[in-house]
Amino acid sequence: MPAARSWKEVELDLLQMSFRRPGARPQLGAATWIASGITIEEMQIGLAIETQKMGRYPTETQTLEIGRRWIRLQHTIDDFITGAARYLGEDFDEDDGIPDMDIDFIDDEPDANDDDKDSEDDLTPGRNRRVLFQPEWVVIPLPSNLGIERCEELGIGGLVRQEIMLREGQANDMLHAIRVHLADKAVLFRTTVHLAKSQATTTQAWSQVHSVERVINLNSTVYKKCRAQLSNLGVGQLLEKYQELLKSDLKATSAVTDPNARGQRNSTLPWFWSLDVQGDSVSNDWMNESQTWLDRTNQNGEPSWDGHRCYAIRQAQMYRLLAEDARARFVKVNPTFGHN
Repeated sequence: MPAARSWKEVELDLLQMSFRRPGARPQLGAATWIASGITIEEMQIGLAIETQKMGRYPTETQTLEIGRRWIRLQHTIDDFITGAARYLGEDFDEDDGIPDMDIDFIDDEPDANDDDKDSEDDLTPGRNRRVLFQPEWVVIPLPSNLGIERCEELGIGGLVRQEIMLREGQANDMLHAIRVHLADKAVLFRTTVHLAKSQATTTQAWSQVHSVERVINLNSTVYKKCRAQLSNLGVGQLLEKYQELLKSDLKATSAVTDPNARGQRNSTLPWFWSLDVQGDSVSNDWMNESQTWLDRTNQNGEPSWDGHRCYAIRQAQMYRLLAEDARARFVKVNPTFGHN
């Protein structure tokens, strides 16, 4: 079975293929163009979430920061649309019946209060009275937004296939990030929140938890958008693999970090924990062995030595994922990290 690939790996493969087999229409760089569009959608989702959380009465500093991000995003969108004619052909029209932007928010904030949230009207494109300029709701001309029928009319089936491949890589990346941060959240509960002894340490601990929850919220919202776009591209078989993400799937559970905890014997982790999203066979092995371990107890109800081994494998896998995420963050800040 081929290993699951990340978004970057897919883009690199498509880029190499475009050099080897250029089509009749200039396709060189098409994968990068589509990838930039997917990145724009992620930027839009992040900005929409931040705008939503500002509430009805943001400060001047908040408004100014969001305004600057609006401008940067709009410039990026303008550059993307400029390249549309090259890849979509002369028959493409900017007003090509593209539907309105739709973002399926997942709000997993435990301290959220319905009274403090904006009404539906305030979150609808064009209905926010504070601003008229909202590039986070602009729909860009990706094949998934044009629709299969229109793509066939434009003769861009090759772009459709490339976006499908890139979307699959995006889904893998998002699920990987969700797993890492859910594990991080579970570790925080076990090592920080539960051990806090004072009001100050409790507040600090929950601040860390909420920070992780915001990242999980962003990743899960991006995943839901990715899955919706795959549906628009007509790939039902992939939707069987990349299932719908429910709010209940995003709860931290001690079964992730300590399957030996009281009450965890019959716990079942959400579907994406057993999905190989990195091509790492170890990820499936430890899930299977851990389930076996839960059933391996002696007469006293204590885990056997084999059980301890399975538990160690599970713990090692979780912290390996956390280490990979930490390294990725360091490299993003300092590209030379690890090369000395």
